[in-house]
Order: sequence, then C-alpha cells, then structure tokens
Amino acid sequence: MHNLTNVLWIGGSPCAGKSTIASMLGKQYGLDVYHVDETLPHHAPHFTPSKQPCLYKWTHIAWNDLWMQSEDQLFKEVIRCYGEHFELAIEDLKAMPKSKGIIAEGNVFMPDKVVNLLTHPNQAIWLIPTRKFLFDTYRSNRSGMVEGIVKTCDDPEQAYLNWMNRDANFSEWVEQRARIAGLEVLKVSGDQSIQKVVQRVAGYFRF
Repeated sequence: MHNLTNVLWIGGSPCAGKSTIASMLGKQYGLDVYHVDETLPHHAPHFTPSKQPCLYKWTHIAWNDLWMQSEDQLFKEVIRCYGEHFELAIEDLKAMPKSKGIIAEGNVFMPDKVVNLLTHPNQAIWLIPTRKFLFDTYRSNRSGMVEGIVKTCDDPEQAYLNWMNRDANFSEWVEQRARIAGLEVLKVSGDQSIQKVVQRVAGYFRF
C-alpha cells in the first residue's frame, strides 16, 4: 500500500501554471502543497552517479554542454531526470503528515508514474500549455533567467531553440501519455484567466 490516498496530483509540463494553481487551491481549501521544484536544492547534494545518474549529470554539467545537446537527447534525458526525481518526491510525500490533504505539483508527476497511485480518476490532472503559450511565457515571464543561461553557450540562439523545443516535445509527450491512460488533460492557452483555470481544476477535484 503506497499510503498516498490523501494526495491530489497536478502534473504537466513547464509554463502551464501548475505551481500558481496548486498554491491558490491549497490556500483556498486548507491543503498542504508540495512543489517539486522547491525540493531540488534539498535533494541535489545527495545525487550520486549510481543512484541518480541523469540528475547527477544535469546538476554538474556546464550550461553549454547541456543545452548544445540535440533536441532528441535533451528530450530523452529530461524524462529520465524526472523519473529519478519522481522517486525522491514520492518518499517526501510518504513522510508528510496525513492529517489533511496534499496537492502535489510538478513536471515529475508523469502519467505513467502516477496512474498506479490513484484510487479514483478525479485525483489527478495534467496541465498542458499550447506550444504558443509555452514559448510566449518563456519570453515574458522567464526571459531573464533563460537569456542569462543561454548566453554562456557557444550558440545562444541554438541553445534557446533546443531548450524551447525540448519542453514543447515533453508537453506533447505528457499529453499523449495521459490521454492513452484515460487521465484528465487541461490545455492551457492563456485565453482563460488563472482564476478560471483554478475553478476548472477545483471542479475536477470535486471540491
């Protein structure tokens, strides 16, 4: 028994608003919120080449060596990295108090991993940005971070494209895997306000 029946899952891909939506739902309904990205500084010092080979590589590699890899290699590696981080996230969630519900959000909660942990379908949802929304969000909300990283690469323009296309390809892959498993997918295009998206997710969770 995995003992995670009190967890609601928000998976998906970068730039879909998972963190914001989970925080808003947690505050509104009095739930604990687990943000995978916030756990990376805690876990990273304990990565080893034998136990987390892909995460170890990605946390020790130079930006140029990372983002100048081919799109295909980046795509394959990001799935492996998320898979390794998923196992650590599950251990975190098992250790959290069971006195109230938990919303767990992050890219690592991939459909093929989470489906075996569900007791009912309305326990999980995947937020998938359209390709245009993903690219627009990177340009507007995360442009400083991205530019600061890719400018250290031999070919900043190519590094940027590799990064964006990796995340777009991952988005499409997650959507496909969720639909094959019969799991809920919510496309995020920016046409609706964040409040409307929160309402839709809350409705799906049957709050």
